[in-house]
Amino acid sequence: MMNPRELDVLNILWKSEQPMMATDIVNAGDGLTQSTVTAVLRKLLHSKLVEVVGVTHSGKVLSRTYRPTEASRDVIMQDFATSYNCFQDIISKGSLFAALMQTERSPQEMKKDIEEMKQILKEYEKEYNQKK
Repeated sequence: MMNPRELDVLNILWKSEQPMMATDIVNAGDGLTQSTVTAVLRKLLHSKLVEVVGVTHSGKVLSRTYRPTEASRDVIMQDFATSYNCFQDIISKGSLFAALMQTERSPQEMKKDIEEMKQILKEYEKEYNQKK
C-alpha cells in the first residue's frame, strides 16, 4: 500500500500536463516540504512509479524533472481494489459505482464513463457466460 504522501505526489504529477521538478511539486502540494518530496520521489523512482524525463535549470541549480509512469496507475488501482476488499461486505459494487458516478463534474464525463462501464460489463458478462 502506498502512503498518503506518495499518493499526494503522484496525484500532483498525474494532474500536471508537464514534467515537474521537486520544487514544483512542493509548491503545488498542501503541506509538502522539500525534504518530504525528495524522499518520496526517491522511493517512487526506486519502485519505477515515476521517471526522470529531463534536467532543467532552477535558478543556478540543475534539477531533474519527473513524470508518473503507467505502472503507477496500476499500483493505485490495485491499492484501491485492496482497500475495497476490506469493505465489500458493507458496500456493494453497484453502490460503489453509484457513489463514484456522483463525483462526476460534467454531463460529458458522465456519459463517457457510462459508455465505458457498459463496455466493461459486456466483456465481463461474455467472459462469465463462457465459463458456465
